[in-house]
Amino acid sequence: GGEPVSRLGGGRAVAMLKKLPFFLPLAGCRGQCVYCDQRAITGVRAVPSPADVREALRGLTGPREICYFGGSFCRFAPQLIKEYLDCVTEYAPAGSTVRFSTYPGDLRDDALRGLVKKYPISRIELGIPTLDPAVLAACRREADPEKIFEDIKTLKADGLPIGVQMMIGLPGQDRESSLAGLRALAALKGADSWELRLYPCLVIEGTELCRLYERGEYKPLSVEEAALWGGEFIDEALEYGFVPIRIGLQETESLAAEVAAGPHHPALGELILAEASARRLARENPRGPWPVPRREMSRFTGHGRFGVKRLAAHAGLSEEEAARLVEFI
Repeated sequence: GGEPVSRLGGGRAVAMLKKLPFFLPLAGCRGQCVYCDQRAITGVRAVPSPADVREALRGLTGPREICYFGGSFCRFAPQLIKEYLDCVTEYAPAGSTVRFSTYPGDLRDDALRGLVKKYPISRIELGIPTLDPAVLAACRREADPEKIFEDIKTLKADGLPIGVQMMIGLPGQDRESSLAGLRALAALKGADSWELRLYPCLVIEGTELCRLYERGEYKPLSVEEAALWGGEFIDEALEYGFVPIRIGLQETESLAAEVAAGPHHPALGELILAEASARRLARENPRGPWPVPRREMSRFTGHGRFGVKRLAAHAGLSEEEAARLVEFI
């Protein structure tokens, strides 16, 4: 249940071009994280070539944000990176920009950063599921947070726009560990505007995590656990000035068919936002009344009145008392 930016509230409004995403599943990855199967998640099996991208751009009118997602974009050979980026400047409509996802350490090379900076980069999304070295190691990720910090500082010093992709519910991860990572990134971010995606960990068929789950060595989050943990995470992220643009993986038939366990729910993003909103409202006005924009009504009235229940829990009221104090405006 992914939740896109238009529903998130909080943070700074950002003018956005219409996205044109290209998925490059596992391309450039040196290994495979224990939880990951990007082909199963996206339903995309083959990696589109620069020629495929050029063909897709043919005949478009109006600028687009060309997005290269999946894999690790800056681990391709520099010539291939250039070919993908040239698609944006040479074949996309004027005013188009490019966004890509990559590992934090992939742009250490000065020459590669110099190449990337020649293009209209709207955002570099860094995969930082956690900053806990034990959890990174358990996930088969590069496990030195200090190097990650140094790499981010280098990108920041070059003025490159940063986004972060983080996760909750990973093997060996707890709530405090995830929030500590968020706080560390917030300190590094300072006043900059960083976009954030948050992905609660799912168990995908055929992954190493699935084998750990089947052996009883990994316990995934329930939907409610993910909603409460994710809600606290997003609440803090908004306080620190992050701009959440998605919560949860985008729901696809392919994803639904491949999930073996974990917090898979078509409205998980909405539940997480309900918890985040309930926390904020109860903190700002512990006894109510609580004005809520009408566009956010479903967070409180939908899914068994989940938002109202959480507001009641945070305010120490009965559900009926809390419901009476919510005012939709």
